[in-house]
This record gives sequence, structure tokens and C-alpha cells, in this order.
Amino acid sequence: MSLFALPGIVISIPSGILADFYGSKRVGMAALAITLAGTLLVGLGDSYPLVVAGRIISGSGALTIAVVAPQVLSRWFADGRDLGKAMGIFNTAMPLGTIFTLNVFGRLAAASSWRVPILLTAVYSLFVLFLFFFRYPGLPGEKKQQEQREKPEFKDSVYAIIRIGLPVWLVSAIWMMYHTFAIPFLTFTGDYYISAGYDISYAGFLTSLFMVGSLLFSPLVGYLTDRIGSEEYFIAGGCLALFAILLLIPRTGLNPLLLGGLIGFFAAFVPSPVFSLLAKILHPSQVGLGYGILSTFLNLGVLVGPLLVGFSYDLTRSYLAGFNLMAVFALATAAIAILLRFVNQSKTRR
Repeated sequence: MSLFALPGIVISIPSGILADFYGSKRVGMAALAITLAGTLLVGLGDSYPLVVAGRIISGSGALTIAVVAPQVLSRWFADGRDLGKAMGIFNTAMPLGTIFTLNVFGRLAAASSWRVPILLTAVYSLFVLFLFFFRYPGLPGEKKQQEQREKPEFKDSVYAIIRIGLPVWLVSAIWMMYHTFAIPFLTFTGDYYISAGYDISYAGFLTSLFMVGSLLFSPLVGYLTDRIGSEEYFIAGGCLALFAILLLIPRTGLNPLLLGGLIGFFAAFVPSPVFSLLAKILHPSQVGLGYGILSTFLNLGVLVGPLLVGFSYDLTRSYLAGFNLMAVFALATAAIAILLRFVNQSKTRR
């Protein structure tokens, strides 16, 4: 499963650079085709090496799409008027897809074969590929921009990574730290509740509240940041609340439904502001590169977070240390958000 995210550490920045130079439509279609090919290889593969290869290929394509999609939105809403709202809607995709697949694909596989959900994913990838080809209009001024530069100057692009600016790295660090506690929470909390005596279905439901909250409240948070601004304070406030709740879960007899609902609500305070902030910081010509850096940091968080929390459980045979570690990661995320606020304010004064 982790092989799907592994390529993102390597390919995200080059994908963003290619999208900046060759255009979102070309790179997006190539990424969807790669995702389709890799998914088919997994669904039809008859050996472990083929399944592994399919996961790496499909991950490479899907994580390129994860770079191109926010780039497209940030360019379409470059005036910033409805950017938060657009990013809020965009950030319902991951929780909606996760909730749907966790509740449907397992039952479908049990009733037929594990290959059926995989092949349905391939069919969906093909549908989106055709939809993208026939209906995607391209970005404003993209064609003219491509005519002015036929080939990417990768030396300039590498130099651009160095001089892209501290705020971009801080936003990316926030996104990485968020996933160092979000992904372990989704991975281990269900097992924690089972060990606490809850049945499997209710434990899974309590864990899924993290994603349900993001699904319901991300558009609202995006709307509020459009009206209020101060995205850094939304991130910091949400993560401080998550810090407290993560400490409470293994230590209190409070209703886990209440705690799960609060986790989901405050978890929605991070994704939309992160994507909006990056779009506001970057020049339009660097948006792809910026989201490539963001995706690289995301995948580092996905890789490191579950590893450390799982290792803490192996050492102690208790989830208390794991929840403590997740709480520390949430606190660190809040601290980086406050630091980003000071950096942005100092740049504005200049």
C-alpha cells in the first residue's frame, strides 16, 4: 500500500515543473493515462512483482494529478476572490473518496474478488481521462505561454527551487506535519478502539469521523478564509485543538463519538487554508513547482508518521505513546503556522 505514495517523494517537483512549462492539460492527460495503466497492471497482474510495479506506476500518475489539480484551480481563481471556496470544494475529494471506498469496496471484494474494485477504479480513470480530454478548457493564457518557450530550462527550474522563498517551505512543512499525525490517526485509531472493547464496525466509524469532518466543513472553512483571511490562524487554532483532543482520547472516559466529532471538525481547519496560502504566495509561473514541493512534503509525512507511531507501539505495546506523538506533531504544526504568520507579516511591512 505504501508503494503508491513512495513515488511522490521523487516525482512531485518534476511534475510541477513540467506542468508549468508544458501546460496542465498535456501533463494531466499523461498522468491519467499512467494511472490507468498502473491500475490495470494491479487488477490483472498474476504475480507479486507485477502488482508492486502496478502500484508504483499508478502512484506516479495519481500523485502527478495531485500536483496539477490545485495548480489549475489556483490559476483559474488567481484574483483570490473565491480561491478559498474553490480549495474547500477541492479538499472534499479525498475524504469523500476515502469514505466511499472504505464502506463499499471491501464489501464488493468480499462478494466477488479483490480485483473487481481495482478494475472499477481503472474504468473510472478511463472515464476521467476522456472527460479531461473533451471538456477541460485549459488555463487562461496557457497556449500563448507555451508558444513563448518550447523547452523547459531545467537549470533555471532547479535554481527556482532554491529561490522560491521561505513561506513556500513553511507551508509545505505545515502540510507534512499535518500528515504525520493525520495518517497515523486513520491507520491506528480503529485498532485502539477495538482494543478498548468497541466492536470493529463502530471502531471504524469513529476513525472515519476524521474524514467526515473534512468532507462537511472544508468548504465552510474555505468560504471563511475568503472573507476573513488569516489562514495561518485557522491552521494554528485547529491544530492546537487537535493537540488537546489527541491527548484526551487515551486518557479520558469522554464519549468517543464526541471526541471523534471534534477531531473531524478541527481537522477541516488545515487543508483549505494550506492550498489557498500557497496560491497567494506564488507567482503564477511557479504554481506547479510550488504544488510539487507541497506534494513532496506531503508524501514524506505519509511515510514518516505511521512509521514512528507504529514503532512507538512496538516498543511500548500501548497506544498512549502513539497518541502522545501525534499530539506533539499537531502542536508542531501549529507552531510552524504561527512562524509563517510572522514571516508573511514581516515581508508585508517591507
